[in-house]
Amino acid sequence: MKNTIRLTEEISKNVSARKHVSTKIEYFCEKEEDAKTLTENIMRVLTKNLGDTNLAKITYEFYPSEKKVAVEIIEHM
Repeated sequence: MKNTIRLTEEISKNVSARKHVSTKIEYFCEKEEDAKTLTENIMRVLTKNLGDTNLAKITYEFYPSEKKVAVEIIEHM
């Protein structure tokens, strides 16, 4: 995510406009335990950062047949 922030900072130089940064990540979990851990991590982040004004939304979806967890994070910058 640090790389994404650096790129947006570089693109936004000398511009005074609001922006939303959206990050999409797909995790392909061979072990079911990894998918459970991802869910626990997401819940911890949401609980820990509930008052963070930059965090707009985190969504995630588990696709058991593909062994995939899709996560999308939207932040106000």
